[in-house]
Amino acid sequence: MAPVAVLGLTVEFAVLAIGFRGKLRRAQIKVPPAREYQLDRRLVFLALAVLVLVFTGFMAGLNLAWTALAGGAIVMLFGRRDTHHVLKLVDWHLLVLFAGLFAVVGGVNSTGAISQAFDFIRPIFGHDERVQAINLTWFSMLGSNIFSNVPFVLVAGQWVPNLANPELMWKVMAMATTFAGNLTILGSVANIIVVESARGHVEVGFWDYAKFGIPVTILTTVVGLAVLLLLG
Repeated sequence: MAPVAVLGLTVEFAVLAIGFRGKLRRAQIKVPPAREYQLDRRLVFLALAVLVLVFTGFMAGLNLAWTALAGGAIVMLFGRRDTHHVLKLVDWHLLVLFAGLFAVVGGVNSTGAISQAFDFIRPIFGHDERVQAINLTWFSMLGSNIFSNVPFVLVAGQWVPNLANPELMWKVMAMATTFAGNLTILGSVANIIVVESARGHVEVGFWDYAKFGIPVTILTTVVGLAVLLLLG
């Protein structure tokens, strides 16, 4: 996937450099006054140790949610920080949005609708490996901007083992859903986080984002798919 990432970054840089060429030349970056920070070595060591433990838990196949919650709880308990202050820094709106997306996906999955949906669209995918890769790409781009890319992968990932070349299709889905997150603000929760964080400084509208997101997504996806098909 490294060639896909490098070429995708190159394409994105070129599009943004062209699109913002006038503004970038005139831009003046205001550097805020330096602030003095006191490094809490104990907290840094605790956070790094917990990070290693959580990552080890993920690799060991432990439940992702409970492992992450346990890691966060340990840092909260032993970090010696004001809990009320820390909780105020949490963006609860985004957490509720993300939790709601996963709840909807889990509900749909429990009904068996996902299997029925695959049976319905399977003829569209065809039987040829390259045709399936192309169809999976555009379908992943569309689905990622309806459900957001992470919940979509949880749904569509169940179809991959039934396709012609599962290993290639996993790479295609990983590429397409990642690049699809650049299409619109709703394509990825990361986009929503950045836009919400920037709201106090600049207003980023849907079309303000999309006029760059659409060409970036189309170009990077086409290049990425071509590379994956060439490399097999």
